[in-house]
Amino acid sequence: MRFPKYGNYALDVSGNVLEVFATGAWNLKTAEAFTEEMHDLVSRFDDKPWAALLDGRRWVLSTPDTQQIIVDAIKFSITKGLKRSAYVLDTGMVKRAQLEYTHPAKERSFDLNGYERNYFQHYFAALNWLDKEGFSPIAKT
Repeated sequence: MRFPKYGNYALDVSGNVLEVFATGAWNLKTAEAFTEEMHDLVSRFDDKPWAALLDGRRWVLSTPDTQQIIVDAIKFSITKGLKRSAYVLDTGMVKRAQLEYTHPAKERSFDLNGYERNYFQHYFAALNWLDKEGFSPIAKT
């Protein structure tokens, strides 16, 4: 498989979950476009609790200048109701280490407002955790 030159992503809102599929190596332009599109989608949740499910198995990391953009996007999302993030990654620790840098808990003055994140190697394990936490891509009627 060949990855796009500057990385790519797909976003989808299903139920009370924002699904993110990240591929390739992200640069600043990719992170900025992602953040802008994500902000538009987050408004659909009307400040009610929601979760994010990120599939990063085909993601190849990102440049250092993207990290603060992602931190700011996560903090914005938390203020708009984000309560849980499930990250699906392959077995290596490098991706997780880079994502840990984006955790807003590193800024002690920021109120996490009940936000938690977790890491998984399997997509369905992430879905199960989110479901147990009250979040599902299947709209409950």
